[in-house]
Amino acid sequence: MPAKKKIFSFFLFILLFVMSACTGKKAGLKIALDIEDENRYTELFEYFTETTGIEISATYGEDISKLIGTKNEPDIIKTSTVVVQSMKDSLLNLNEFIESSDVDTDNYITSIIQALTIEDKVYALPTSINTSLLYYNKSLFAASADELRAAFSLLPEEDVYPREDWTYADYQKAGVILSKYTLDSENKRVYTHFGAETQLNWWGEWLVYVNQMGGSFYESGTNNRVSALNSPECLAATEFFIEKSRGDAEHKFAPDAIEAASSFSFLNGNVAMIFGGHMGDWFSYDLLGLDWGIQVLPTPVGKSDARGGEISADAFGISVRSKKAQEAFQFLKLIAGEEGAKQMYKYGKIGALKNMADLIKSLPEESNLDIEVVFKAVEKAITLPSEKDFSKVCREMVMSEIYKLMFTGRGSETDTQLVLNRIKVNVDKYYRGLYN
Repeated sequence: MPAKKKIFSFFLFILLFVMSACTGKKAGLKIALDIEDENRYTELFEYFTETTGIEISATYGEDISKLIGTKNEPDIIKTSTVVVQSMKDSLLNLNEFIESSDVDTDNYITSIIQALTIEDKVYALPTSINTSLLYYNKSLFAASADELRAAFSLLPEEDVYPREDWTYADYQKAGVILSKYTLDSENKRVYTHFGAETQLNWWGEWLVYVNQMGGSFYESGTNNRVSALNSPECLAATEFFIEKSRGDAEHKFAPDAIEAASSFSFLNGNVAMIFGGHMGDWFSYDLLGLDWGIQVLPTPVGKSDARGGEISADAFGISVRSKKAQEAFQFLKLIAGEEGAKQMYKYGKIGALKNMADLIKSLPEESNLDIEVVFKAVEKAITLPSEKDFSKVCREMVMSEIYKLMFTGRGSETDTQLVLNRIKVNVDKYYRGLYN
């Protein structure tokens, strides 16, 4: 073949290759999600591909910290209001993308978008919220209906479920009734059911008590670097947390650390309530066929307006190393917008948009839940401290110490104030080491 024909054939091949590539799918995006997210985003991915031609490749359950900086690093990074501070160096500043698009950050719950904004830079767009609620098992309440009606002076036609005006005393009264036990040969109580769960692996219950009692995690004016966990309010909150799990028969309505390690949980159907909980578990409750409901949190006696329930949100940002940032932002617009919120509501996720209540009303899906309860809870909820090491400190230095107060035997503690004082010393020392 003559040289000119060879050259012409080569360029024709290149042209055909480019043309065929343009008629197919565009370069795909990578996203890493939690293991419990599997199947929840499939419809959203398909819709995105249909409307943009961009495919989404998802992995589930991989540690994002081990993917960042590798060839498998996702273009789209899942984060949250809790950990965005510690992840921001890996996330792209979205301000320019937002300013050149129709995205309006005023459409998001104010406290949520503020938590995702660091030094006036937005690092992620929020999707589904989590706010602290009181969860209850309707079947277990029905099984103790007569006792609950008598205790709360309810009429036969009234339901026996938690009320919006419940105090801690009401919560405890119902919890004790819902707790069932037998006596063994040594006259010790052996529980078969509990009125409430005890959350020992994270701060989602204990810290709410602290905040509602008027306490706080950090001392104000210290840039979140000095602990306030030895305060009288924190002591009162921690003692309530302990009493509900380790009190006598008239006060105990939740498992201690040893009992909690067995099969007692809301998911197993032998625990009647969760104080705090996580909205990400709704999908699992429905899959297991639980008959459940939600209510706003009880408050301390005499403090009906107490705030302190947590509000946080899952959010998505773009890797600073992504070569497909424009395409990734297209997906962020979808997942954090109204269409994404409507799609994800099918899977038990409530969007972070201010008009989410109206969006839900417009959907054909019916819910057995009183969704208005969620938005009432949001009004009284607060965001977690923005300090980047808060999550690490709370898990490793706070809850690990409080755990010692929740059982008897080797390694346990009984002096609550002593433990709280030690927590303060250790936390303050940690921050001094970081910031001098």
